[in-house]
Amino acid sequence: GFTLAAVVTLALGIGANTAIFTITSALLLRPFPYHEPQQLVRIASLERGQDRGMTLLRYETVRDRSQSFSGVAVYTNDRFNLTGHGEPLQVPIARVSPDFFSLLGVHPQLGRSFTEEEGRPEGKFVVMISDELWHKRFGGDRNVIGQSVSLDTTPYTIVGVLPPGVQFPFVGPADIWIPRYFEYSLMSPQRLRMGVGYLDLIGRLRPGVTLGRANSELALLNRQYHQQNPGFPDAGDARTMTAGPLRESVVANVRTGVLVISAFVGVLLFIACANVASLLLSRALARRKEIAVRSALGASRSALVRQLLTENILLALISGAVGLALGYAATRYLAQSNAGNLPPGVPITVDSRVLLFTLAVTLLTGLLFGILPALQLSRTNMNETLRDEGRGSSAGHGRVQTKNLLVVGQVALSLLLLIGAGLLARSFSRLLQINPGFDPHNLLTMNVSLPTVKYAKPEQQIAFFDEMLRRVSALPGVRNAAISAALPLSYIRITPVLPEGQPDVPLPQRPFVDIEAISPQWFRTMRVPLSLGREFTDADNAQAPKVIIANETFARRYWPNENPVGKHVIIGRWPQPAEVIGVASDVKNRGLAAAPQAQLYLSFPQLPWGNMNLLVRSSVEPHSLVAAVRGQISAVDPDQPVTAIQTANELMDVSRAQPRFTMFLLSVFSATALALAIVGIYGVLAYSVAQRRQELGIRLALGAEKSDILRMVV
Repeated sequence: GFTLAAVVTLALGIGANTAIFTITSALLLRPFPYHEPQQLVRIASLERGQDRGMTLLRYETVRDRSQSFSGVAVYTNDRFNLTGHGEPLQVPIARVSPDFFSLLGVHPQLGRSFTEEEGRPEGKFVVMISDELWHKRFGGDRNVIGQSVSLDTTPYTIVGVLPPGVQFPFVGPADIWIPRYFEYSLMSPQRLRMGVGYLDLIGRLRPGVTLGRANSELALLNRQYHQQNPGFPDAGDARTMTAGPLRESVVANVRTGVLVISAFVGVLLFIACANVASLLLSRALARRKEIAVRSALGASRSALVRQLLTENILLALISGAVGLALGYAATRYLAQSNAGNLPPGVPITVDSRVLLFTLAVTLLTGLLFGILPALQLSRTNMNETLRDEGRGSSAGHGRVQTKNLLVVGQVALSLLLLIGAGLLARSFSRLLQINPGFDPHNLLTMNVSLPTVKYAKPEQQIAFFDEMLRRVSALPGVRNAAISAALPLSYIRITPVLPEGQPDVPLPQRPFVDIEAISPQWFRTMRVPLSLGREFTDADNAQAPKVIIANETFARRYWPNENPVGKHVIIGRWPQPAEVIGVASDVKNRGLAAAPQAQLYLSFPQLPWGNMNLLVRSSVEPHSLVAAVRGQISAVDPDQPVTAIQTANELMDVSRAQPRFTMFLLSVFSATALALAIVGIYGVLAYSVAQRRQELGIRLALGAEKSDILRMVV
């Protein structure tokens, strides 16, 4: 019974540490599976601490002039509609420079990588595909090399298949890779080259070059870029370039949470050790005669300590084996139920590092919970113990004090974990009560991304979405329908602006704000009230004067104590300013936990875009309309897929996923710690009462009631 209690207690602590260390090792310690990953860095373009992305010209500046890097590659995410070889499918793609895979040391399992010529505007249209897409769409056919696929109605030739299991967590999900990094859906080459930071850069440091030296060179290149391109939007004095370890771009958002959880499970293991140490101290009374006999037969104190520690380490090894099994099961559960809380593409597996960690923790645990009881028991007085044989005895004062300290420590640490979990629970409860600025109930969202070639002209995009909205709005159960470039709680585009009344400064020095293209029914569909002015109408088309609606944050920032309606704002490179026709209530556009940022709403026909989100307000359960809505979109264009179908409530759940995940883990660990402390207290009290049977019997004989004994013990 004692062994079972000790093994279960320690296995819980070791298992929790194994599970969390598996995640910690995968995210923070295990090197990326690329050639010499310690030399890989991510090069970022920052403005006031925010990543603004790289323009083509900045990339070429670093690529052609830097001496600190043996190679520099770029990547960016995009989406294409894949037709042929089955039903139309929207697939995530990665646009990369031709040297991307060679820089990382990744080689295809079939075919070849890209050539330098294929990464030029006049190069052939070629792609590499992922192993998953190869099996899912092409049935694993080894003759796939040389076959043609239609992406946004343009034929591309497959030249390679990536190996299975190779992940690129810093890139994100991608099934197709193309070397045309100088293009982007629905953006002109000139805008990409000078105005839009849509690229991400990775570099490989030359042997012997430090990160500090590379950053010094990037600072110099950044100054040269500002001097040579003074009119470009990314040439302001606040824009900098810096390099950091590639891993940081993947784990930066989760590092703090992982370390906090690691500290929690470390405390949990300490509580488990204190629990078992308390049980060993209580059990020591039964072994006093055995130890005394060993001493009488000539055993030294060091020999007794070694014997007791050997027994305790054997107990710890059994617990470690059980804990490893529990940790493996917990790791699989956490990986499968992650729901986007951990960076995608990082394999969470038990490897040799985890096994060595578990072994080290197990041995340390055996020493930690065993050393104090071993030292206490080895100090047994041989003469007193043998003379006391047959008479009632109790633990000495020192041993009782030690047990008391262990119990107090367990309870204190358990309360520490419970307080931390309680604070997180309270924060999460407040997150649940946050008003997002719109009504998420009965609101269905889905993405419609038009192929670039088929809908290259703005009037084609406008015509498609107008017809789609007309058809969807007429469906039974649909109250309102609208489109927007960004999903609720997020943003997708920013641009420099010059509000009326502000100093006329060059374009790079103007403040950047969110801009959102929406259809006229957007405010009614989202149920976002206007505090001033009017909504967009069908008359606010491409031929009409430019008009905008500002959110309250924008109005307060630039026109405090003034009426914003009728004011004007110069947006980006628009030659004429746009007139403010209304002020809308703030909507959360940086997630639920962040304050709303300044935002301008533009009429979709005046800022057309091919990648839009359809929003449908329904009078019925939203998912019941999916088939009908999909059918109406197919009626407009049978080759047009629909993706990312979810309700606004599901979007909000995703925004809450990471704090919910952390709170869940810490709550489980805190509850486990409290349960261990309770078991420890029970064990100590049970042994204490058993040791005091003679004393309690005398008290009863002298007239004490059972209630008196109970009160005394409690």
